[in-house]
Amino acid sequence: HPLPLPRFPGYTPGMSEKLHVARSSALAGGTLAVLKLSIGFLSGSLALISEGFHSTLDFGVTLVTWFSVKTADVPADREHHYGHGKIENLTAFAQAILLIVTGFFILKEAYSRLVAPPDASHPLFDKGWYAAIAVVVISLIVDVSRSRALAKAAKKFQSQALEADAIHFGTELLSSAAVLAGLLTVRIGGPRLAFADPLAAMFVAGIMIFTALRLGRRAADVLIDRAPEGIETQMRLLIRTVPGVQEVTRVRARQSGANTFVDATITVDPAIGLSAGHQISDNVEHRVTEKFPNVDILVHVEPGQEAPDHAAVIRQLADAAKIRIHAIRIRDIHGGLYINFHAEFPPQTTLAEAHRQISLLEDAIQQRIAGIAEIESHLEPAPT
Repeated sequence: HPLPLPRFPGYTPGMSEKLHVARSSALAGGTLAVLKLSIGFLSGSLALISEGFHSTLDFGVTLVTWFSVKTADVPADREHHYGHGKIENLTAFAQAILLIVTGFFILKEAYSRLVAPPDASHPLFDKGWYAAIAVVVISLIVDVSRSRALAKAAKKFQSQALEADAIHFGTELLSSAAVLAGLLTVRIGGPRLAFADPLAAMFVAGIMIFTALRLGRRAADVLIDRAPEGIETQMRLLIRTVPGVQEVTRVRARQSGANTFVDATITVDPAIGLSAGHQISDNVEHRVTEKFPNVDILVHVEPGQEAPDHAAVIRQLADAAKIRIHAIRIRDIHGGLYINFHAEFPPQTTLAEAHRQISLLEDAIQQRIAGIAEIESHLEPAPT
């Protein structure tokens, strides 16, 4: 690792970095959940209680994330041919559902507090305020640290489960800031501004629901095997750069955890041998995995259409026009055909007549062969 990993109780040097980050996040989340809930009930702050429930839920799903990351690293076996990566996506989807349920519960409780606000004897207006402020400040510091660590690990390992946790704790910064603002407002205004606390709780719930919907949609896309956005175009463009590939007829892709599985069908020259076709397939796989290390690609090779024999067509048309030709040259330059040949005429043929006949032949060639950029014919007398 470029930087030494922070140690915590139970850390072992052989632990994977991804698993280590998930476990560290779980320990931090559990500690914050206990603090927020205990101080929240003591102070009577609905916003802080909401944050406590949010953190408790995050602690639970983070434990599941830790388990899913650990399980997702297990290699493929006889029953799971594509590995266990989708466990991470399933975990992210479960997190989204739990966050939505909790968010609506908080909205319900906040509405009840707005309808029946607390009086001046409520603990929130007394000593409970100081403990609540202390917990929120500690939460902000911890959330900044673990959100950055999770986001870095998620990007490095392309783990959707770690990314889900990183987004959770990143948005929890906003919710903690809203709780802090609500507590300060209540402290300044007293009972007449008591509505600031349930309003902050509603803001927390809104963030939770919005985050859950976004995470749930992304996780569902992977679970139903929706192709990753832009992957088909990228694969087609990259595969076409491999020498020997005539066309890319099909590309299919699906994602599982951090890995993307791609099936591609290519066409090659039908005249080449099996070994050459297999080598082209290997070259495609090497080119793709070199640029996208997390892509597992399977290439199917099919024979393409045989290249048309343009020279034979030109000779056939010349024989029909009773013109003897030789030294046929056909060059393909940037997709355009440049044709060159020599035509023989009897010595007594006038130049005008020879030019008329060769013009008719060139027109016939243009009609039979597509993609001609230029035809150049050299007139010469036939040997006596």
